[in-house]
Amino acid sequence: MTIANPALGQASESELWEPYPELERAPKDMLQSRPANYLKEMLLSILTPGASYQDHSSILIGDQIPIYYGTTDPASNRTPHVIPDCLVALDVDCDAIWQRVGYDPLQNGKPPDFVIEVASRSTHRRDTLQKREVYRMLEVPEYWRFDPTGGRYYGRAIIGEHLVNGQYEAFPLIRYDGAAVGATSPILNLNFRWRERRFWVHDPATGEAYQHPQEMTARLRESNYRLQGANERLQGRTDRLQGAKDRLQEENDRLQAEIRRLRGEETPD
Repeated sequence: MTIANPALGQASESELWEPYPELERAPKDMLQSRPANYLKEMLLSILTPGASYQDHSSILIGDQIPIYYGTTDPASNRTPHVIPDCLVALDVDCDAIWQRVGYDPLQNGKPPDFVIEVASRSTHRRDTLQKREVYRMLEVPEYWRFDPTGGRYYGRAIIGEHLVNGQYEAFPLIRYDGAAVGATSPILNLNFRWRERRFWVHDPATGEAYQHPQEMTARLRESNYRLQGANERLQGRTDRLQGAKDRLQEENDRLQAEIRRLRGEETPD
């Protein structure tokens, strides 16, 4: 497959804001959708904390964003494109890209920095052959493939590649404790691992695993429940102690009254 490699540069302002037509997105199968969404949400949480899907000005993280290349066919008014399962582009004008409804390396002056494809029965060959060649010709610095089956389609659960002299070379696959395997992205400074039949994202400096936002919310909710239960138990103990204190005070008052009576300090009614 031969693909023209567009010269990357700064386009004119009039070209920059001309939107591409909306495309019909091919539906993902269940094998792709959950891990693809998980990886996108993890990247959003780690790289743009506190920002929503389209709410960061210079870091673009999204799924199903078409990457355009080549020349538009006048007859069909269609521009060649690929749609990755997830892409990350650093130091770009996100508002312009969202308005264009697509990513054009020529218009943005650079390709995406990081692209993810997630394997499925119907897409894995294209991910490995045609799409890989497109990303290579567009000079996408890092191309990652994640196989939710653990390697049935790609041969490995995780394959990370980077450009070396115009060709993709794989990052070394590292084996960790607990039968985990993975590799590290220098561009994102993140370590991706496969273990326990799922993908994980780690801090390469500390080895600590990042938590998915939903997992963090669930753990926070669980912690709040435990704290609420502990507070209720503490309040119950406090109430019981107060009750015992009140009873002791009543008994003390009774004894003091009896002592005064015996001393003749008080005259019974």
